[in-house]
Amino acid sequence: MADEKIDQCMKPHGEEGIETIKNMNENHKHISEFAFSCVEVGKDDNILDIGCGGGANIEKFLGITSGNVDGLDYSEVSVSESVKRNQSAVDSGRCEVIQADVSDMPLEDESYDLVTGFETIYFWPDLGETFKEVSRIIKPDGQFMIAQGTDGTHPDDEKWLATVEGMSVYTAPELEKYLLDAGFRNVDCFKKADDYILVVIAKK
Repeated sequence: MADEKIDQCMKPHGEEGIETIKNMNENHKHISEFAFSCVEVGKDDNILDIGCGGGANIEKFLGITSGNVDGLDYSEVSVSESVKRNQSAVDSGRCEVIQADVSDMPLEDESYDLVTGFETIYFWPDLGETFKEVSRIIKPDGQFMIAQGTDGTHPDDEKWLATVEGMSVYTAPELEKYLLDAGFRNVDCFKKADDYILVVIAKK
């Protein structure tokens, strides 16, 4: 059962996947709230949320920008739930949610002002190359925001790493190096006071 729960976190699927997404939307609220307080969003920015889960952050961004807010996830269930949650924006053409792998996204170069990843990079393959792929779809002077519940020093990190195959946890300096090596020109890191929540914002 534990392995199944872990698998659901990595790639929600089936009926249990829907419940997992609902739980993640609720459990990640405090991470999302801190991240939104760290990033500046332009009034007409086009935004992509990678690993969009149940679409909660897509919904938030739609209330901030008049631009398009899209989502990408490699879980069919996540895509479906994100579309349901943001159906009116999908119907009006302001939102598209696609099923794809972050390491090879079927998106045009320099499409977005802001790309985000909430609680998702733990499972991204070959982080250096994947960050280059993210950079490719960001406009010049655009931003890439990473938000995660651990800064790499959380007491539970070792337990998760020992349990979840293919999972990695990164510190702020490690992420900064990966991002700069991928071609981003500037990286800012924000740590929530008295917590382990880390937000990293890279400028292209």
